[in-house]
Amino acid sequence: MAEQTADGQVNVLSIDGGGVRGIIPAYILNYITEKTQKPMHELFDVIAGTSTGGIIALGLGINRKGTDKPYTPADLLDLYVSKAAKIFPKSMFSKMKMIFGPKYSPAPLEDILADYFPDPVQIKDAVVKLVIASFDLISQQPFFFKSEPRGRDMTDWPAQLVARATSAAPTFFPPKLVTHGEPSLSYAFVDGGVCANNPAMAAYAEARRVYGTERPVYVLAVGTGDRHDPINYKAAEGWGLLGWANQLVPLFMDSVSEAVDYELSWSIREYFDRLQSPLDIASPEMDDASPENIERLKQQAQTFISKNEEKIDGICVKLLRRN
Repeated sequence: MAEQTADGQVNVLSIDGGGVRGIIPAYILNYITEKTQKPMHELFDVIAGTSTGGIIALGLGINRKGTDKPYTPADLLDLYVSKAAKIFPKSMFSKMKMIFGPKYSPAPLEDILADYFPDPVQIKDAVVKLVIASFDLISQQPFFFKSEPRGRDMTDWPAQLVARATSAAPTFFPPKLVTHGEPSLSYAFVDGGVCANNPAMAAYAEARRVYGTERPVYVLAVGTGDRHDPINYKAAEGWGLLGWANQLVPLFMDSVSEAVDYELSWSIREYFDRLQSPLDIASPEMDDASPENIERLKQQAQTFISKNEEKIDGICVKLLRRN
């Protein structure tokens, strides 16, 4: 966990959702690790994530089985490069399947998560405070898995279940039904992007809850790429349910992310930074796991770092600063 004095700056990392586009934040965070020569759990006090960002956050915050170290950003980058095609297999019938049910079977994803976060590893085992966003269909409420207990909040959630719950993107994967706790309660979890695709505000709130209001809290929010795919009015004015179906998920997730950026940029100002790459090289689709797009996503991240090196180096200085 990040070292700080009793009144020192609290560092918070937030990672967006975005499927295979998780390559971009993994690449950026790898640069920050190399620049600072410190692992993520020593740079940050709170790490939050949604969907693919939730998987990255869990990897950065929980020790690998049999070791005393979490995964590095480079390890998690390799997860996407080597496993994404298994999670999002190409099929000529995929789009047709989406009309009648989830586009993909969750089995490959669950197998990979079980390998990376094997039982009995739980979120409470984290070496840094974690906040992982999901949404419970039964209660119709946002649900934040946390490593730090609060009141009746439960922390004995298996890490692989948390990873599955945060990444159950509607239309792509089925919800994750869970019965848990004492007394036993039922949950039907879907992707946290439904309510907090950019969980930076939730992460900031958690930092304030845990550390109080006296210390400065610095928030770094890392995105998975700005889709920038405007909807033409002439096309949208006549859409009904079918016309909107393919647009609603990215529209809701992107708008939520940008609203959080606006709120934090004005509320904590110089204590907030956003790293969000354009998507002018790579596909905006969260499930394009083709070898060509994997390489384009890596190139997209590398180009973004090159063009913003001065800003990112300045962020590294902020992260190492302790008042």
